This record gives sequence, C-alpha cells and structure tokens, in this order.
Amino acid sequence: MRQPPDPVQAPVDPGELVRYFSIAYRPLDWPLPDFMEAVSTAPAGDGVTDLGGRYPELAGRDPVLGEYATLFAVRRLLEEARERGEGTDGGMVGISHYRRFAVTRPTGTRSYAYGVVRPEEFTTLPRDLFVPPPDTVLFPAPMKVVPTLLAHFGTYHPTRDLLFFMALAIDLGVVTDAEATSWLSQDVMVPAPAVGVYPVDWYVATMVALESVVDAFEASVGVPREGYQRRIIAFCLERLHGLVLSSLVSRWDALITHPALLVSPDGIYHPSGSEPSA
Repeated sequence: MRQPPDPVQAPVDPGELVRYFSIAYRPLDWPLPDFMEAVSTAPAGDGVTDLGGRYPELAGRDPVLGEYATLFAVRRLLEEARERGEGTDGGMVGISHYRRFAVTRPTGTRSYAYGVVRPEEFTTLPRDLFVPPPDTVLFPAPMKVVPTLLAHFGTYHPTRDLLFFMALAIDLGVVTDAEATSWLSQDVMVPAPAVGVYPVDWYVATMVALESVVDAFEASVGVPREGYQRRIIAFCLERLHGLVLSSLVSRWDALITHPALLVSPDGIYHPSGSEPSA
C-alpha cells in the first residue's frame, strides 16, 4: 500500500504546491499519480487514508455531504499543519476527486461537461497536466445551464433547500444578497468547484465558511431527504462553492481553466454512483 508523504516540514516559496489530495469514497479502480494523496472519511481500501478516525465528527458523512465531508477534513489537516508552523502559508493546495481532475490544457473526448479518458490513458498523463505553474489558480471551466442556475437546480432537486441554504450564507456573511441574486440568476454553474489548485489560505477560509452554512442549515431548516436527494446539502454546497470561487477568480491574476478531466472505464460520463467499474 502506498504511504502518504510526510507533512511539509519547512516553509514553502509563495505559490508553490504544498500537497495534492484526491477525495475518494470507495476503493480506487486505477492508480493515482504518486504526488496525489487519496483520502476519505470512511474506510475505502488500500491506498486511501481514512481521516474519519482523526475527525470523528465527519466520519461516514459522505452519504449526506458527498465529497465535502472529506474536503472539510482536509481543511482541518491544513489548519493543523499551519498551527505547527509546517509551511502552508502562501502555498497552494491541489484537490481532485477519485475520477475528476482540473487540468492545465484540454484533454480527452468531450462528454457532458468533461473531457473523458479511459483508465489506461490516465495512468500515462504527465504531472504538469494537473499542477500549474507556481501561484496559478487552476479550476474547472463553468458550464452553461438552462435557463438559470436556480431553475436548473429546481429541475433535479428541491428548490426550497437551495434558497434556504443561500439565505443562511447571506446571514452568515459568506456572500452578499446581491452576489447570491446575481449568481442564481445566471445561466452558468461550476461543476465540482473544489477540484483544482487553490491558495491554501483561501481554501481553508472557504471550507470554514461552507461548513458554517451546513451547520446552520442542519440545525434550523434542513429536512431529511431519501434516495438521490439524501445528498441535497452536497448539491447546495456545490452551487454556493461555485459562487465563492467566482469571487476568487475575479481578483486573481494567474488563472487556468478548462473542462475538467474525468476518468471513465467506457470513455463516457456517468453521474456519481452510476459509473461502471474498471
């Protein structure tokens, strides 16, 4: 089993990559590049570090929070490293999901919002496809939705939950009323906005803010859902996270964005949970 690298022990140059995490919720069907650390908040097999024991409040919450359960755990890891003086200030952190990756150039065959490659091709891809130059933000290209982000959400999920979620984000100062109104009225969204390479400080602050909205939602207006809608909080988080990301993008100088890369055994996009095994 591949062991995760030791924590960074010395200050890094501004803009350098500190660590690169890959969020997994199941055993890996194909090997990841050596520089990526596979992490989860539940046991997910060899090669995947289970952070659930370290952060029991997040253990096993993937069915409700999706990848954000582990993203919140990664935030805690980075905060602890910073408190120990282990060199995360000014650095960048990489994030991927077990099958979705932000890339520095278009790659693969287009399917839905992604460029898709098969596992055998993925294992040959070079490091610079996933890691941009220093101090450069790498994120997935927005996709068009019809007719608006809010209406698109309502086609697949309870609109009531997203409206309450955004209202709480406004009340908590995560976004402004005007920002939320504009974002929900636009015809674009960012699929998997966590995927990419981002400033560590921004990532930590963003995850703290998003988790505060989750806590407020669950403590007040959240309604238990079943089946596909059980992950309604994760779906709301994706829309709010995209809005917060848009604020970073609007003020960061060095940016790279292309359709995210997706690994699929049959070369076709499938929604999470329905993809075929390798």
